[in-house]
Amino acid sequence: MIFKRLILENFRVFNGFEKIDLSPRKAGVFHQPVILFGGLNGAGKTSILTAIRLALLGKRAVSDAISKKDYQAFLAEQINRTALTTDESAFAKVTLVFTYTHQGEHKQYEISRIWQKNSDEQLTLIVNGIPDNTLTTDQVQSFLNEIVPPGIGDLFFFDGEKIADLAEDDTGTYLKEAVQRLLGIDILNRLSNDLEIYLKDKGSKAADKDTLNKIKAVEIEKLAATNESKKFQENAEQLCARLAELKRDIAKKELIVHENDGAWASNRASANAKLEELVKKKQDLQAELKSEVNGTYPLALAWKSMQALLNQLKSDQKIKQARAFSNELIDHLDGLRKHLSANLEKHGDEAYNEMQRYFGQIINKTAMQMPQLDITDGDFALLEAQTTDARIAKSNVDRLNEELVKVQTELDLLSIRIERAPDAEALNKLYQNLRELEQERDALSRKYINLMLNAKTHKQIELDCAKRLEKLYAALKNKHSADKATLRVEQSQNALAEFKEKLIRLRVTQLEQLFIDAYRKLARKEDLKFSAKIDVKTFDVNLVDSAGVTINRKSLSAGEKQIFAFAILEALGKLSGRVLPVVVDTPLGRLDSIHRKKLVRNYFPEASEQVILLSTDTEVDEDFYQALAPKISHAFEIEFDQQTRSSTVKEGYFWQDKIQEAV
Repeated sequence: MIFKRLILENFRVFNGFEKIDLSPRKAGVFHQPVILFGGLNGAGKTSILTAIRLALLGKRAVSDAISKKDYQAFLAEQINRTALTTDESAFAKVTLVFTYTHQGEHKQYEISRIWQKNSDEQLTLIVNGIPDNTLTTDQVQSFLNEIVPPGIGDLFFFDGEKIADLAEDDTGTYLKEAVQRLLGIDILNRLSNDLEIYLKDKGSKAADKDTLNKIKAVEIEKLAATNESKKFQENAEQLCARLAELKRDIAKKELIVHENDGAWASNRASANAKLEELVKKKQDLQAELKSEVNGTYPLALAWKSMQALLNQLKSDQKIKQARAFSNELIDHLDGLRKHLSANLEKHGDEAYNEMQRYFGQIINKTAMQMPQLDITDGDFALLEAQTTDARIAKSNVDRLNEELVKVQTELDLLSIRIERAPDAEALNKLYQNLRELEQERDALSRKYINLMLNAKTHKQIELDCAKRLEKLYAALKNKHSADKATLRVEQSQNALAEFKEKLIRLRVTQLEQLFIDAYRKLARKEDLKFSAKIDVKTFDVNLVDSAGVTINRKSLSAGEKQIFAFAILEALGKLSGRVLPVVVDTPLGRLDSIHRKKLVRNYFPEASEQVILLSTDTEVDEDFYQALAPKISHAFEIEFDQQTRSSTVKEGYFWQDKIQEAV
């Protein structure tokens, strides 16, 4: 795929008609792939990136989940303001001309999107100069999605500064979504979900009314628990923000107090030392208390219920053991009969009958008993251990609360003593204010803990409901397991899961190596010893040094994070197997000179057969321009006119003429 032309009409900062030649003027294959745009901040570099993304991706250029209304609002914002001022019905238009080999044929395609304020866009396709009027807007977009699949565009058309956020992503969410889209795993997941819905629907249709009512009731309970947990979590997050603000205010007040108490510092030196000691002790107790509360402590709040549950489970375990013994005994009765007959001759049958009567009573008694709760031995052991831990945690919480009360009492008394110190009126006010802030902080901290406990409780209810639903649906499946369609669906689900797991492991291994190759190519000398490991479950990328120690990505500089992100994007791009132009806005913004040289020499010239760079004069300066010049096909300068409030594109670069004259 090669971009030939980009045509803008009343688009963002470009008022009127602007035609830009993007076709590489190369002396040989891939000899000069770089098309360089130069412009000051606000001139329109991002507008060009946005136009290319919009032309190819449509709504996905903004967001995968954007609504029609929000997309229309976005399009309205892209219409040049000067044009709208002149004519309220003014339109904006973006046209991208490119060549692409589709189904074995090399053709030229022209994509145009045109829209007005508060109206839907019109999408048209011209193939080899002939308009294709047989395709609807959705069909044209589907064709574009084949060229640039969902998620792929972000790997090739991106803002160089924003991609550094990839290095901050501890969750691996971006990488996971990218890999899943590249491999089509999102499609496999949708298929698996559809199959599960089919099974549930099939089971529901054949299920009895009582079972359906149970399922509906549990689903309602689960939804209520989910909503409650979410509500408590959101409230806790709001409190967390306020707590952070309070901590900053307290730190400022403490600094002011420290700066203004020199007049009588000698008289309260011991009080200060004691105060610090008590504050530290209080913080330690609060941290210890929080740790205990976040553990098994909530189980102790329903101690009688937990004891009753454990007693029942212990009884059930005994019943299960007795039944297992009975089954084992039954299995050996025939062997016992043969043994007695062989060794006791005439009395063998008599002895066997007597033993059978005896053991039969035991077996019959056992058969009458059934466990009320069916859990595994491992789950029982875990619950028993958690209950013991909860009892210990409750004792610890009670003790810690008592100690906190004592420490707080000492703090209050000490604060009063400090307030009554001589010549300290102004300082007393500061201390009063500080104490009020600390009291508010402590109250909010307690409220935060309560909210998190409530959220945790409802989350547990949600999980319990999910388990109950799983059992109910499993029961429905079992009732209809003989159904051929059901069996085939279940077999398909298993095959999909196995295929997905093997595919992910294979591709993650490939991605690791591609990332390492890209990172080492772009990193500084001292970083070449790093390797990488990608978690197959979380998709988190970890840098590992020569000693096997994981490097904290948050400790990387802004430039190092950008290099890290460039390496990820290059690896993903190669893994995709797509050969698309690379478009980078602000390519060198946060990088130091060493990393810039690495990108200029080792990345941009080789990133693709067509590389479009949108740079300021401080990014690609004279030195970097000279270094990049052998790979530059041609360059443009974007000029912004303050009077007309619009931009125009002219061929050339900031220092291009001066450099050429020097040569």
